[in-house]
Amino acid sequence: MNDPFDRSDIGESSLAATERLRARLMTPGPAGQQQASRRGGFAWAIAAALFAFAAGLIANPWFEQTVRGRLPFVAAASSGEADALEKRLAALEGARGAAPVVASERLARTEAKVESSTDQIQRDAERIDELNRLLAQLSARVAAEEARDASVVATAQGAADRAESMLTVLLLRRAVEDGRPLDALLPATRRLFGEQYADEVAALEALSAAPVTRAQLARQLTGLSDAGPGSTRPDWWQAFMRRVETTFSASEGAGPVVQAQGLMARGNVAAAAAALRRSAALRGNATVRGWLAAADRLLAGEAALVALEAAAATPLPAPATVPAPTR
Repeated sequence: MNDPFDRSDIGESSLAATERLRARLMTPGPAGQQQASRRGGFAWAIAAALFAFAAGLIANPWFEQTVRGRLPFVAAASSGEADALEKRLAALEGARGAAPVVASERLARTEAKVESSTDQIQRDAERIDELNRLLAQLSARVAAEEARDASVVATAQGAADRAESMLTVLLLRRAVEDGRPLDALLPATRRLFGEQYADEVAALEALSAAPVTRAQLARQLTGLSDAGPGSTRPDWWQAFMRRVETTFSASEGAGPVVQAQGLMARGNVAAAAAALRRSAALRGNATVRGWLAAADRLLAGEAALVALEAAAATPLPAPATVPAPTR
C-alpha cells in the first residue's frame, strides 16, 4: 500500500523548478506560436468540413427516411409532436361530440322562438279580428246614422216642399180671384207641379195670359139678351128687372141668356156656359163665343187650382223606421 503524498517532503528548489517549467510551457515562443496557428487553422478546416458533411447529410432524403427517426432527440421531438397531434385530435373529437349538443340546444332555442312567434301571431290575428269586428260595428252605426239623417233630411225637405206648395196654391187662387196675371208665380208652379200636373199648369198659364174673374163674366153676361145680336141693349132698369126675375123665378120658359144670367147670379159658371151653348141663335154671336172662351179658361184654371190644392194638402209619407245603432 502506497504511503500518502506529503507535500512537505518536496524541497523548495523542486517547487521552483516546477513553476519555471510550467511558465515556459504556458508562454510559447515564436516556434510555438507558429505551431499553434497551424493547429488553429487545421481545426477550423476540420470544423468546416464536418459542418458541410452534416449539412449534406441532413439534406439527403436517405438520411431523412432512415437515420433521422432513429436519433434520440428526434424521437423525442417526434413523440412530442405525436402527443400534440393526439391532443388536437382529442380536441377535435371532443368538439365533434359537443357539436350535436350545441346544435340540439340551438334547435331547441329556435323551436322556442318559433312557438313564441306563433303565439304572438295568433294573438295578433285575434286582435285583428277584434278590430275588424269593431270596425264593422262602427260602419253599421255610421250607416244607420246616415240613413236616419237622410230620412230626417227627406222629411224636412218634404215638409218644406209641402209648405211651399200650399203657399203657392194660395197665392195662385188669390191672383185668379182678383184677375191678376200669374207671371210671378208660374216658375214656382212649374217647379213644384210641372212634372206630375202638366195639364193643370198649362191651364193656369192660359188663364194668366188672359185673366178673367167671375164678376167680369157676370157683368159681360148682363149686356146680352135672348133677342140676338141685333136687338137693342136694355136700359139699366130693364137689366135690373131681368136680373131680379132670373134670380127669383125658376121659369123654364125663359131664354138661354136669362137662364145663364140666373145661373151666374148663383155662381154656377159651368151651367151658365152650358145654357148659352144650347142656343143655336147665340152660337154665331162673337160676344157669346168670347164669353164662353173666357168662362172655359176660368173653369179650367179653377179646376187646376183644386187639383193642385189637393196635391199640396196630401199628407207626407211616413218616414222609414231606421233601427237605432247598437253601441
